[in-house]
Amino acid sequence: MEKGKIKEFKIPISLILLAISLFVSTIIVVYWFSLAILPTSFSSFISYTGNWVYYIFALSIVGDGYFIYLFFSTINARRKFEELMNTDSKAAFVKNIRDLEIEARKLGPSFKKRLNDKKEQLKIKF
Repeated sequence: MEKGKIKEFKIPISLILLAISLFVSTIIVVYWFSLAILPTSFSSFISYTGNWVYYIFALSIVGDGYFIYLFFSTINARRKFEELMNTDSKAAFVKNIRDLEIEARKLGPSFKKRLNDKKEQLKIKF
């Protein structure tokens, strides 16, 4: 696997981990309020964890926040990259080249390749 290739899968990874984290926090809240909709396998697992359930809940809440942040920051980085890449003006491209390099580094190797291709297309040497 190419170095940094995992960066290109940030969106699906963050969504999967967000779903898991939300599931865990929801199950724990349902268990605490003793709602009857919780299957016995989940309630027996939560009771088996004992006092660790508080730490698991805190970790899932932190995970919820982090994965939501990761998802939206990646979406915003992609949007900014696309906006800056869609210019045909060489002057505007050179003006924004630093921001493009930062966003391409955050997003992964395919975005770096697209940036280098655009540099070659506009005949920019850096």
